[in-house]
Amino acid sequence: MCRLFGSRTRQPGRVSHELFHGANALRVQSREHPDGWGLGWYENGAPRVVRSLTPAHGDQEFEKLSHYVSAQTVLAHVRKASVGRVAQENTHPFQRGAWLFAHNGTVPDWDKVRGPLEALIDPSLREALHGETDSERCFLLFLSRLRRRCSPDEADAESAAVALAETAAAVRQIAAEASTTFLATDGRVMVACRRGRTLFVSSADGEYVAIASEEPGEPPPGGQRAWRLLAEDALVAVDPDLRLSVSSLL
Repeated sequence: MCRLFGSRTRQPGRVSHELFHGANALRVQSREHPDGWGLGWYENGAPRVVRSLTPAHGDQEFEKLSHYVSAQTVLAHVRKASVGRVAQENTHPFQRGAWLFAHNGTVPDWDKVRGPLEALIDPSLREALHGETDSERCFLLFLSRLRRRCSPDEADAESAAVALAETAAAVRQIAAEASTTFLATDGRVMVACRRGRTLFVSSADGEYVAIASEEPGEPPPGGQRAWRLLAEDALVAVDPDLRLSVSSLL
């Protein structure tokens, strides 16, 4: 189990409330999810990722970045290890090219299902595996499915959402009890799905969309909207113009 947060905004914005200051910010959530943290954001279209094995609530670097980062697209994660050691290569978000990916959940019976899941990944991506987690393999499966529809470097929100839905379905076919709450972005589009874990969204048309596995607390100052809980099996897509679409995995 883990916790995740992502946002896209019209203008570069800070996320210190959601990461650090909020009543249930990721810093607070990391007390129960202490096995490392990761923060990704985009500068001039290129992703920057910082990851640490120190619990976020006790890491000065996490505090520093929480206040420093101001970007149109941000993805953050705190980890409670289930599959894979507490190690840098197993820490979210995972990155391939422009894409970042985070997972809240677990694929059970990992020793049994790891082989069948890896077999679904494009061989060229399978060779690039760095760590031991179910989450990284779900990410590479997502990119494999996305490649079937378009170039990942030019993906639109609809194609990315379909690829994410196909990923969740494929994982569930292998491991019926898997929890597959995913969040992915390439800095232009952002997609997420809820299955087996909670997922919340806060949005204002054309201005910002924020997605979180738990409510970070009261909305920050500045007129942002209250968080709302999405239904189980929700599928979320945010396009480059910050248009939000919520449909179903089913």
